[in-house]
Amino acid sequence: MARDDDETEIRREPEEGWVTPEETTIERVEVERGTPPPVGPPPGVAGEEAIVHESQTVRQREDGAIETDTVRHEARRRSPANSIGIALLVLLLLLAAAGAAYWYFSESSQATVPAVEGRTLDQAVEEIEEADLDSDIVTEANDAPEGTVFRQSPTAGTEVDEGSTVTIDVSGGPDTTPVPNAVGLGEAEARDRLVEAGFEVETEEVFAEREPGTVVSQDPSAGAQASEGETVTIKVSKGSGRVDVPNVVGLSRAEAEAELSSAQLEANVVEVPSDQPAGTVVAQNPVGGQAQQGTAVRLNVSRGR
Repeated sequence: MARDDDETEIRREPEEGWVTPEETTIERVEVERGTPPPVGPPPGVAGEEAIVHESQTVRQREDGAIETDTVRHEARRRSPANSIGIALLVLLLLLAAAGAAYWYFSESSQATVPAVEGRTLDQAVEEIEEADLDSDIVTEANDAPEGTVFRQSPTAGTEVDEGSTVTIDVSGGPDTTPVPNAVGLGEAEARDRLVEAGFEVETEEVFAEREPGTVVSQDPSAGAQASEGETVTIKVSKGSGRVDVPNVVGLSRAEAEAELSSAQLEANVVEVPSDQPAGTVVAQNPVGGQAQQGTAVRLNVSRGR
């Protein structure tokens, strides 16, 4: 503990009844400073100064003895070091309060992005506004129902600042184009026209009365709306496919089957009792005329009696 001593000597006239002609009064002021701890000390303990006022009066009595009368008064005051510690503590508290206020207001200004995919445009905009956010609407061709949201950014559940913008992509319906007509065209020309319009082409050959190689039908039909890249099936005539049915009655089974095969017809053999030699064709259906290629002709073949 440091001590600063201020000593003042005051001489006064002796009181009546004393032998010595004079008495001496000494006044002394002491300042005792405490050492503050690392963090500001409690008031009145360490970190304060003690100011001591001491007055001492010396007298000589009649018998020659010296008498000393001492009066001591002590007062305390805060030391400058303690004041600095308190100021630092107050500053730290203010900084902590400012940080807490910043955290509170920054957290309170956050918003959660709602899930609006699949909602209609009006529903999506309403939910976004209720979350204190703005919406940016982009319309694109999409397979989703027209007027519905099929994508959003930021995604649902994202934490953003209030007033942030949520981009919503709204379906304008499928990106379609009318299918051009291919019926009546030759296969090559029809294919080129469809491919040029952005479609894939698949060909099927069918029997038809039209000239072979001519498109007789298409799916989707001409004028229908279809997405780019969709497949259009065209059916191409391979001719009527009708052939003359030969008369094979009276021929052997083997001869009749061979002749029908040459005419691109099938043989449907049924054995029946007959007076004709076994293995002989005794009847057929149809009898002559024309039939579609691949048609089965019934042959009644004798199995004898």
